[in-house]
Amino acid sequence: MEFASVLFIELFLPVLLILYYLPGLFIKTPQTRTRVRNILLLAASLLFYAVGGLKQLGLFIGTIAFNYIFGILIERTAGEGGDSGVDGKKRAKAVCALGIVVNAAVLALFKYFTLAGMLIVRVRESGSFFRAVYILGNQPAAGVYNLAMPLAISFTTFQSIAYLADVYQRKVHASREPLTFALFLSLFCQLVQGPIMRYGELAPQLRERTVDLEQFRLGLRRFCYGMGKKVLIANTVAAAANKIWGAEKIPDLGSGIAWLGLVLFTLQIYYDFSGYTDMAIGIGGMLGFRISENFDYPYTSLSIQEFWRRWHITLSSWFRDYIYIPLGGSRVPLGRICFNLLVVFFVTGIWHGASLNFILWGLLFALFSVLERLFLGKLLKKNPVKPVNWLYTLFVVMMGWVLFRAPSLAAAVEYFGQLFAFKASSQGYTVLSYLNFEVMAAMLFGILLCGFVQRPLKKVKEKLQDKPVFLIVDTVLQLAILAWSLVLLVAGSYNPSIYGNF
Repeated sequence: MEFASVLFIELFLPVLLILYYLPGLFIKTPQTRTRVRNILLLAASLLFYAVGGLKQLGLFIGTIAFNYIFGILIERTAGEGGDSGVDGKKRAKAVCALGIVVNAAVLALFKYFTLAGMLIVRVRESGSFFRAVYILGNQPAAGVYNLAMPLAISFTTFQSIAYLADVYQRKVHASREPLTFALFLSLFCQLVQGPIMRYGELAPQLRERTVDLEQFRLGLRRFCYGMGKKVLIANTVAAAANKIWGAEKIPDLGSGIAWLGLVLFTLQIYYDFSGYTDMAIGIGGMLGFRISENFDYPYTSLSIQEFWRRWHITLSSWFRDYIYIPLGGSRVPLGRICFNLLVVFFVTGIWHGASLNFILWGLLFALFSVLERLFLGKLLKKNPVKPVNWLYTLFVVMMGWVLFRAPSLAAAVEYFGQLFAFKASSQGYTVLSYLNFEVMAAMLFGILLCGFVQRPLKKVKEKLQDKPVFLIVDTVLQLAILAWSLVLLVAGSYNPSIYGNF
């Protein structure tokens, strides 16, 4: 079930909110009220999951039970009460490693089973592993069973691994509360596309939380603006972007149209994903939760390293804490740091998808992150003309989006060729052939709202936000965005979220 859907907005969310706040009318004890609400949230979250993946619901519940049990096993094995014996630590490490391996193996099975099958077919056909990889990057093999990927498995796996690692490192105590733990892994507002929450962040809120009218208002506000980003901007530019990227013959596009398609997708993926995140944070706010931020105007970054501190923040911090730092982080020689970055971005690519495109996408960012570590970062800091830094960063990011969006490696190569061919479309099309008023308006607002407007106006907003006129205008704008988004959704402009596939 998508947040940006009529079913969710007109049925699921309003019914849930009504039922969620009913206990407050007749249950006076805060602890009991929170428990009743948690039971309701767990039921709603499992229903939300079942709508999107009923066949895998049993696996999802099994994942929750497995990690709940293993968390307790890790803590008990290490010795309760602070036992610091060497044998206990070794046993706890082994149990933790087993739990992590099982989680990773389940993710790998569903995410890479089909790719492995196709690779075997191609190796048999070509007689060479490397040739099979190249062929597979351009043309998937037929006749291989496609194992359906469970909903949200990438995000829940990472939350589970982080939980087990944190229990082992004694950052958190293993949960002895089945309801709290089940809700930690299944809370619907951050289940499908994150943000990726840590147990230490979410568990205290699951045990005790309050929500006042102002928090509810801010949550609703965030939800409405997130809906606008997804439906009014991302979906609108996607309509034109999909026509360009879906062209039968990419070499016929011409440079102008190819660049237009790339700009459109650059806007689409940001507003699609950040819009979903805003809706998740907004829903959490309406329910009394404080969900982690996941974006900080990444397209205003002045380096690739800064971009990854601003893009998908909870994923980047997960890789930092559970892969980069355990490998040695930045406390090792420069050559080892570069290797650590290579590993992190390789895994980042693999996490996004089982294809050569995503691997190369990750390695592209690894390359420039390494270069910035070696010498480029110093040059960027010394450069007084900061717009040059911004253009460099945006150019690298957009080149990465070609690999991310193209359906195959061959298509990506052809698209790169069109970007730098500096020629017109061979079919007589122009940029205007793909643009109408709605798309141009969405592009304009999309570019302005990437951070170029919000940052300069931040102080102005802080001065005005408590004034009645501002609140009235802001509320009217929210409702207008929500209403227009619903009109478009009812009209059939549904477009599933990009990161919902991961």
